[in-house]
Amino acid sequence: MNGFNRYLAATAALFTAAAINSAAFSQTSGKSVWDGVYADAQSKRGEEVSKKGCVTCHGDELKGSDLAPALQGDDFRGAWSGRTAAELFEKIQTTMPADQAGSLKPEQSADLVAYMFKLNEYPAGATELASDMAALQQIKIASKK
Repeated sequence: MNGFNRYLAATAALFTAAAINSAAFSQTSGKSVWDGVYADAQSKRGEEVSKKGCVTCHGDELKGSDLAPALQGDDFRGAWSGRTAAELFEKIQTTMPADQAGSLKPEQSADLVAYMFKLNEYPAGATELASDMAALQQIKIASKK
């Protein structure tokens, strides 16, 4: 086997090992929204934050309007399935509310994510959703269990 073929074989083996490791990691670590990743009290706080700033664009119960998309139902689940809670949190934290982007405290953004999870009928748990990006990165949004 010449040097180039050995290089190709080694590269293929490395990519195969990485893919296997990645698949094993995604199946054994982290949580999904179906694992009760927020608390009911937190979603209630998120609802209050929503009433003060989100409903203007996203409509009552965040059902969507001419100004902004729905944050519940098939539209939300289709747009966010396969992504992480960290991505949703960051989107809220850096771009919302549209007229005062970045004005929400991290805890308020986490509360809003919890409220969106509640609206999308993901089950509540005993522990509140963190506002820590590393923890949120471990939570996958999945449209189905």
